[in-house]
Amino acid sequence: MLNHAFKAVLTGAAVASGLLAGLPTASAQVTVVASETFEYTYPGQLFDQDGGIGWSNSWYVGAGQDDISLFDSSVAPAFALDDGVGVYAGQVVPFGEAYRKPDSGPHGDISSGGVFGVDNTTMWFSFSTVAFAGMPQEHYGGLSLILQGCCEQLFIGSAWNTAQWGVDDEGPNGAPVESIAGTDDTVAARIVTRMDFLPGMDRVRVYLNPILPYPTGPADLDTMVHDILFDEIRLASGGNNGDAFYFDNIEVAKGVPMDGVGTNYCSPGVVNSTGQSAEIAGDGSNSVSLNMLTLEVSNLPPNGFGFLITSRTQALVSNPGGSQGTLCLGGAIGRYVGPGQVQNGGPAGAFSLQVDLTQIPQPNGFVSAIAGETWNYQAWYRDSSPSGATSNFTDGLSVLMAQ
Repeated sequence: MLNHAFKAVLTGAAVASGLLAGLPTASAQVTVVASETFEYTYPGQLFDQDGGIGWSNSWYVGAGQDDISLFDSSVAPAFALDDGVGVYAGQVVPFGEAYRKPDSGPHGDISSGGVFGVDNTTMWFSFSTVAFAGMPQEHYGGLSLILQGCCEQLFIGSAWNTAQWGVDDEGPNGAPVESIAGTDDTVAARIVTRMDFLPGMDRVRVYLNPILPYPTGPADLDTMVHDILFDEIRLASGGNNGDAFYFDNIEVAKGVPMDGVGTNYCSPGVVNSTGQSAEIAGDGSNSVSLNMLTLEVSNLPPNGFGFLITSRTQALVSNPGGSQGTLCLGGAIGRYVGPGQVQNGGPAGAFSLQVDLTQIPQPNGFVSAIAGETWNYQAWYRDSSPSGATSNFTDGLSVLMAQ
């Protein structure tokens, strides 16, 4: 149970305050590792094609050279998410497969010995796809991560007999298929998958048709999978009824998008039981009219609970109410404790929340952000110490609202 005295602070008790100068937090850029827009000619086959960028070999098609064909919009049914560049690929024989290896040479920061999956790195896998032939059951289609000479590691797309988008952990003790409820693989989708390679299990987030190429808000599917290593991707689809999928605009990338929204201050936070300082970052937009601000919290103790707090005022208060952390907010402090807002960091020790700028909590109710105002955010979370259960805080994030 969290300290009652500290709760009083969070419900608006006065705090000795003083505005703190903040410095931006350095952030990584997302960089393309490899891409394929299928700038080939129709009619044709994918086997031995070598276009795109960032690959170490040509496309190899298993089970014969005619399993993967190239299509354009003159072929019915047309692909709704054709990127308009070149053509796109599709199966013509059930259970067709095509393989290609991203070039690891320029990317020693995310690979070792030609194999991707170095701990504490992030990669992205994006592609457009749709089931265009066959029955709406007993089929599959998608992109897999493959460790050559070993096995399939992770399948992204429509897993066998689901007819929905999701992921399938192909590890030796992999979890059951996880699908995104309400999706339909006969409706074309842009699937963007973020993979955080962590010590132990890895975190996978799947976004369907996101506005941003590298989204940062809550994912349509957020799960943990086994410790993945791969050096190759595979396109594959098949089924018992002549089932087939189209594929276009494949991209493999690396890095974390953390640019542009907010300024961190009161950094770093007090080290927690993991030996790290928990951090808060802002992504999306600071525009009150767009209302697309997402706050991301990381480096929390695994499987611990936490929630966001906010105020127009900054402060610096050590160990408030018995916490081992530092409160970086003052004045009237609001808490995001409504339905679905108290978050569990899971094994990865991280969570994100898209905040509604028209419903900012304050002690006396909700208020709307106004362009020109500065709102400050922090996360308060459960932690442990040698003396027992306690609480802690991330650093602070200051966001100047725009129109």
